Amino acid sequence: PRSDTTKRTMRSFTLVTALFLCCINWISVSVSETQTVEVQLGQEVTLLCPNISNEQTEAEWFRLVNRTKISCISSMYKSDGKASFCDGFQNRFEMSSNITTVFLQIKRVDFSDSGLYFCGFYINAHTVITNTIHLNVQ
Repeated sequence: PRSDTTKRTMRSFTLVTALFLCCINWISVSVSETQTVEVQLGQEVTLLCPNISNEQTEAEWFRLVNRTKISCISSMYKSDGKASFCDGFQNRFEMSSNITTVFLQIKRVDFSDSGLYFCGFYINAHTVITNTIHLNVQ
C-alpha cells in the first residue's frame, strides 16, 4: 500500500500534467469561451465557480501564467470547510464556498495576479475543471 504522501504526490503530478495538457489544447481551441474579468491595480476581485458536484468533495483553484507555469492556489473540502493554500497564496487570497458556488477572492491585486484561473472539483478520483477565467489587471 502507498503512503498518503505518495498518493498526494502522484495525484498532484497527474493533476498538473492533465491540467497542462488540457490548458494547452483549451487555449488553442476555445479562447473565446474564457470569461474575462478586468480589475484595477490595488482593487479587490472575486472569481466565481459553479459547484457541479452533488456530493461533498474537494474544490480546487489553479492559475496558469504566460501559458507556461501552472500554480496551485488553494483547495477546500466541503462547502463549509477551511481552505488550504499553496505556497505564495496565503496572504491576499481567500477561498470560500456555499452550496452552489466556490469563490476565490484576491485582495490588493497586482499585475502579477494577471493570468488564466481554473477551478475544479475532485470527483471519482479525477480533477474535473469546470470554469476558466482570464484575469486582467489594469
